[in-house]
Amino acid sequence: MNTAKSNQTIYPRAVLERRRKRNEKNWYIFYTSPRAEKIVYNDLLAREYDAFLPLTRTLKVWKNRQKKLIESPLFPGYIFVNTIMSEIYDISRLPKIATYIKCGQNPSVISPNDINTIKKMLLLEEGVSVETTFYEGEQVKIIHGPLTGHEGILVEQKGKTRFGIRLKEINHTVFINVCTNILQKVNSPCPVK
Repeated sequence: MNTAKSNQTIYPRAVLERRRKRNEKNWYIFYTSPRAEKIVYNDLLAREYDAFLPLTRTLKVWKNRQKKLIESPLFPGYIFVNTIMSEIYDISRLPKIATYIKCGQNPSVISPNDINTIKKMLLLEEGVSVETTFYEGEQVKIIHGPLTGHEGILVEQKGKTRFGIRLKEINHTVFINVCTNILQKVNSPCPVK
């Protein structure tokens, strides 16, 4: 009789799946103390975490009429970290991190595709904005340019066509101005008119 085989533990598929998910990297969302996003971001980088803090530049006019470009977080109070589930508790205990965002008992996860879309939007320097209210719109896909292949919603605001992706985990929608000739309706072979 082979004793090596009889001593092996056979785990149910559900247990193995949970272990795999715990060791799989995902983009988790952390909530920071007010105006501490940059401090937290630098601290996470110093600890060699893969962190993402989307920043936008806005022109600020001071009381003395002096103008200055200011970098501010696209999502005030939020930072994204690409890590494994077992590190979430340790990260949430770092200074200036209030908590991690969860849905029910599980930590909320942002898809890597959404993170990549936001990064590409920021590289375009096209006036990226965030809305906390969701506007019903047509599902579209970008078919030309740097955002090719990304899907989102189409919205018209103040005469401009805007493409957006909704981050339902934090109830924000990220928008960028686009031309309709680079859009295609999802499940439709024809571009949007």
